[in-house]
Amino acid sequence: MRKGSTSIASTVLFPDVLAFLLFLVQVQARNLNEADCSSSCGDIHNIKYPFHLKGDPSGCGDPDFEFSCVNNKTILEIFPGKYYVKNISYTDNLLRLVDVNFANGSCSLPSGSIENSDGFVQDVRYKGHVNYTTGSRIRFVKCSRNVTLQNNEKYYYNYTEVPCLTRNGTYTYAVLDGMYTAMDYPPTCSLVSLAPVDYHEDVYKSPTYEAIVKELQAGFDLGWSVECRDCSLAGKHCVIDDKAWDTRPIIFQCAKDYKELTQFEARLIIVGICVAGVIGLLLIVAVLVFVIRKYKKRNKPVKNLQNQQSSTL
Repeated sequence: MRKGSTSIASTVLFPDVLAFLLFLVQVQARNLNEADCSSSCGDIHNIKYPFHLKGDPSGCGDPDFEFSCVNNKTILEIFPGKYYVKNISYTDNLLRLVDVNFANGSCSLPSGSIENSDGFVQDVRYKGHVNYTTGSRIRFVKCSRNVTLQNNEKYYYNYTEVPCLTRNGTYTYAVLDGMYTAMDYPPTCSLVSLAPVDYHEDVYKSPTYEAIVKELQAGFDLGWSVECRDCSLAGKHCVIDDKAWDTRPIIFQCAKDYKELTQFEARLIIVGICVAGVIGLLLIVAVLVFVIRKYKKRNKPVKNLQNQQSSTL
């Protein structure tokens, strides 16, 4: 009997012990990568975990967070654009990025759209543009007609023409995000791409294209999160910790799982509720019966005494 109990305990405990050991190995590997690996490219020094440069030794940094070094410039490729890395803040988990097409102040479209049409970064490794204030992105819109302010229509107040891309009857505009965004384009216009910016001026005052180029050339901040990447690999969603909205770096965690009940589990719960209801009802009836009987016993001597007194008289 003792031998059987020991075997069962070993079977139960072994997977937990193995999982714990694997966790320790992963943590140790992460610590080694963070402590021992560091590289540089141009003006960006101390490139360390989770980042690494293409061509670094195997096991240095995380392969999901890779930079390339081209002409002494650190480049991040994502969605499928290319961005110069201007700064890395390991304290705030932020990258300062500039689209390669805007770095020299040239007139062009973005090399890629790091955000979707709703303004959200979809890559689980990078959890979004930090500046969430109004006017945090430029939308590039192509139109088949010249957009002018007619009858004070709402969509035209912040359309700035992109001169190098307007030709052959096709008009391209840089639209600063404001109250009206993707769903408010004129019927003759469609979204081409968008680029995040740190624009803090009045979004209702249409800027010149030179001012827009200056904002694009200045770049934007993008946060990263190894935890969100790990949540995705585990098949879970990544959310901001409810207690850490104002912290830097922003703390992310895996969303809690809400398992749907099976049909059997749902029926079992219903049966349990019914049984509990029946038991509760029986208890109430039992209490009422007990109280009634006790009341009758208490009143019986009084009735007998009344009968004796009436017979005496």
